[in-house]
Amino acid sequence: MPRLLSLREAVETLAGCLDDEDMYRRFSWVYASEDLPLNEARFYLSSDEEEEDPVADELGREMPEFAVAHKLTHYLEAATFVSVLTVQKEQQPLSSLDDFSKALKHYHEEDAFLDLGHFASDDWTARAPVIAGISRELFAEYDLWLEDCPADRVGDAARATAAVRKINVGAALALCRQLPVSLGTRIGGREREQVEERFSALSLPLKRTTHRSLAWLPSDDGN
Repeated sequence: MPRLLSLREAVETLAGCLDDEDMYRRFSWVYASEDLPLNEARFYLSSDEEEEDPVADELGREMPEFAVAHKLTHYLEAATFVSVLTVQKEQQPLSSLDDFSKALKHYHEEDAFLDLGHFASDDWTARAPVIAGISRELFAEYDLWLEDCPADRVGDAARATAAVRKINVGAALALCRQLPVSLGTRIGGREREQVEERFSALSLPLKRTTHRSLAWLPSDDGN
């Protein structure tokens, strides 16, 4: 059901997607209340489905009925909104909500990313700072490993490990006899789900370390 969001809620909702593909599938446009500072504005994240039957607002602009009912206006495409957050995060991994607000305001007014003096060079991605517990881009990243395995399940664990790490079963068997074994470092949410599902089907729980998407979010490590 559509609902109005604060800036923090909008940023957290988009950052909570598994990856770009998941975000594209779920969201289309970001709408916002007009003539208000971003920290006071209310936002609405529409889906493609909600964009299919637009209605006209008082100025004749077509947008979803929910946006018109709450007197919102087009702000940015969801993909562009996420790109602005990503560029800001890559330059300043510990960005606060105020930092993201400044980056969004700059893009909305100037049609250009806010350059903090870092991202313009071609090798910026390779030089981007890596901070423990914080993902490199906008979406969360994960480390997974198998820490414990009953002796009678080592063969099953080895076959699953071989598939995940793309190595032969013999090499995987040697790893699984000397636990713990890494099953991914800083992998995305979609890959995390796939690996965890594979081992869950074998009743072999994995340990997980979460590199969270936003600095202000609490740690969310678990099995």
